[in-house]
Amino acid sequence: MDRRSFITTLTAAAAPLAFGRPRPLPAARGAPRITGLSFTPIEGRFHKFVAMNSYDTRPKGHTYENTLVRIATDQGVEGVGVMEYAAPNDAFLAAVQVLVGADPLSVYTLQDGRITGRADAFAPLLARYQHLDGPLFDLVGKLTARPAWQLLGSAQRDTVEAYDGTLYFSDVWFQDRGVRAVVEEAEEAVRMGYPALKLKTGRGWRWLEKEAGLRRDIEVVQAVRRAIGPGVRIQVDPNNGYRNDVEDAWRFLEATQADDIHMLEEPFPEAVARYTALRQRMAAAGLKTQLADGENMTGVAPFRPYLDGTRLIDVLQLDIRRGGFLDAVELARLGAPLGAVLISHNWGSQVGLFMALHVAKAVANVPAAEDDRSTCDVIVAHGYEYHDGRYRVSDEPGLGLEVDRQVYDRKYATAARVVGTMS
Repeated sequence: MDRRSFITTLTAAAAPLAFGRPRPLPAARGAPRITGLSFTPIEGRFHKFVAMNSYDTRPKGHTYENTLVRIATDQGVEGVGVMEYAAPNDAFLAAVQVLVGADPLSVYTLQDGRITGRADAFAPLLARYQHLDGPLFDLVGKLTARPAWQLLGSAQRDTVEAYDGTLYFSDVWFQDRGVRAVVEEAEEAVRMGYPALKLKTGRGWRWLEKEAGLRRDIEVVQAVRRAIGPGVRIQVDPNNGYRNDVEDAWRFLEATQADDIHMLEEPFPEAVARYTALRQRMAAAGLKTQLADGENMTGVAPFRPYLDGTRLIDVLQLDIRRGGFLDAVELARLGAPLGAVLISHNWGSQVGLFMALHVAKAVANVPAAEDDRSTCDVIVAHGYEYHDGRYRVSDEPGLGLEVDRQVYDRKYATAARVVGTMS
């Protein structure tokens, strides 16, 4: 039973949410070779209608698009994953030609069953297109009979906490319900067991007049806190909606002190001076709210100025699909000595959630994953279970993913762009 069909019968977070059943792998027959790669636009679906955030020009809606990646081998073992947000262009398709004919076990450096880096011959490709980590780790894991988390390290926790990241500007879109629309979504997430919720703020950038937007941001947070009580963490994400204004971010924090904001994400575009100024004001007021940022950064290097002896960002949010597994692990290690944690950004991708769960399973200072609560009809996932705000991470080889070929052939196959030969 897939997640979507299960969730329609679930009235509360009283039973685990399971993903598929394990399937046997084909027997190995010597050194494998990659024969082809395909890139296909596919559709995912959120668990509800999702409104807009501060920069959107329209609601997210019910669905999203990903690019499905399949990596075929001459042994019949297939790596499955998705690309980052951009669709494949001609330059990318030309670049991945280097993988055709390669032994997938030679693409990375492996030591004692773990992936430790990129092999020299493939480093330029994989450093530029980090999102290839997803399907390649799935493939390497299937070929070595190891789950992706085991390719990264050893188990750091039995299950991984998740927070609901789907609470957008429903109050603005559903004007007849107003603030109550967000409150009802928060109450539903709490019933589903989520221990933390991320509320979108920054309404004064595009959707409301600036001062009215800030007032509404504060009103929503206060109303949600009253509704859900003190036991659930509230995180807020303006999506840079306070723009270049430290003062507006501070006014928001000051007005919601009693509501115990656990984390403020991306209040304004990244700038060391702005983060330094905001942190100084927070320290003077005794505010313990964590600061989070980094979803728009493309690798480890841009984070370094925020971790240069002083921790300006508490929660490092490299996007898991854009940054990939190796950069996520490197960034977590960079932040650890200063007490920073990594929580991979993920939006509009069920596969992205699965990737983030594997990182959190294997890396000590990755305490949680961002859940967009979405499904994808062409992806069959084995070994994942959700229960009461936590996920059990698949122990199946790789990411535990396969393609539903009937759905794929019926809905998506004709749009595939293929490099090499697919079986």
